[in-house]
Amino acid sequence: MILASLAADAAPGITFRNYLRNESNPDIDQLQLWDEDGDSYQLLMASTSAGESELATELQALEVIAPHQDQLSLDVPKLVGQTRDSDGARAVLLTLIGGEKPDLAKFAPGEFSKSLGEAIARLHNMNPSILRDSGLVELDAETILRQKVAEIDAIAQTGRVPAALLSRWEAATEEVGLFRFHGAVVHGNLTQETLRVSGQSVTGLAGWSSLRIGDPADDLRWLTGGALRTTLQDTTLNYRANRSQADENIGQRAQLYSELELGSWLLHCLESEDAKEIAIAENMISELREQLDSGNLRSLRAASFAGIAYQASDTQAPVVAASADKIVNSEVADKAQAEPSEVLAIEEPLGEEPKSEDELF
Repeated sequence: MILASLAADAAPGITFRNYLRNESNPDIDQLQLWDEDGDSYQLLMASTSAGESELATELQALEVIAPHQDQLSLDVPKLVGQTRDSDGARAVLLTLIGGEKPDLAKFAPGEFSKSLGEAIARLHNMNPSILRDSGLVELDAETILRQKVAEIDAIAQTGRVPAALLSRWEAATEEVGLFRFHGAVVHGNLTQETLRVSGQSVTGLAGWSSLRIGDPADDLRWLTGGALRTTLQDTTLNYRANRSQADENIGQRAQLYSELELGSWLLHCLESEDAKEIAIAENMISELREQLDSGNLRSLRAASFAGIAYQASDTQAPVVAASADKIVNSEVADKAQAEPSEVLAIEEPLGEEPKSEDELF
């Protein structure tokens, strides 16, 4: 009732008839509301210091994105009004975008993968200068690599992740060409909770508090962890067809980030001392280890190219990692910007087998 009262204060010209509490984010109190015309809204109010920072960034990001919504061709939340409670805490009222939350397990290659690939490409094709002028986060590839190394070290210190997985991740961070990419405008929190679809078409995107200039592979992380293999491949093909600057190794990095997210979730559960969640996280790590042992995880090695041409000769298809969709309220703080260089040709030692088409994409 307090939140509903604040919503009415933030938008005095709107009469709200119904409301529903949303408890998906422990750092931000959320209330969904509907007015007498059936239009929907969302009131956001920080409940922790982390939530205050997230909410401030969300507003800043929406302000940056709003003038470019036509280029994005997606619905995004709009600011309706703001107010403060008796303690001075800020409450923000946004429009609630329509559409449904996507279930990746239900989407085969086709309209959805085409729509999603094109939508992500449009976002990544936006001029990074619009974020630089706003002061939003921009970190280079060297910094993001250091973050990943530190993340792996922290995961290793739990003593609950198999050495084979740790070795796989460490080897990926030592790949010379894996972290060479063009920095792009990335959403940074593309999940079932933030994406909206109508039928099989992507129609909207919410949750902009992680907007930054960084590694475009981060926006493929959720898809890599939860989609059918063929849907992932088709989405990536459509993404590449609409983004000429996409690097050869974006799929490998997305796979790495998806796997690391499971390790970081285990670390979070251990820190919160939640026995039930710890057991779930450990089971997910065990499933990932089984996929590795059976040879069903895609390679994390940097692709070998002569310029940008390639010849695929191996038809073995990888199986993606355990679904990141099972992870609740977790995200890896991946912030990066690549060197503005031409596509790099990486040479492999003679005698090694060429990469499969699945590894290239």
